[in-house]
Amino acid sequence: MLLTDYYFANFQRDETIDEETGAENPPEYVYEACPDVEFIRKRAYMKLEKYNVKFPVRKMNLVLFDDALFHLLRITRVLSTPAGNILLVGVGGSGKQSLTRLASFIEECVYE
Repeated sequence: MLLTDYYFANFQRDETIDEETGAENPPEYVYEACPDVEFIRKRAYMKLEKYNVKFPVRKMNLVLFDDALFHLLRITRVLSTPAGNILLVGVGGSGKQSLTRLASFIEECVYE
């Protein structure tokens, strides 16, 4: 397998529950290789579902096909770096804003 066949993400781990208080502790963000594309797609859909629950007025119904998923991974990587910034270029309606909104939620850049 070529090195380019590996995909990396930092949102693969689950939240832990504190046994004493019952509160959810945020997951540890470790940038690691994804087991496969379907695993990271399921994790992205889980994050999308959490976004839709937290922000019902701005609910998004996204289809994360392979290219959109790979762009989501790139955007989350850039947002997780200190002072990270990215320029997204594409035709209108291609999902730039929606993917950025989801990526910023995953990286906890979205505040209430």
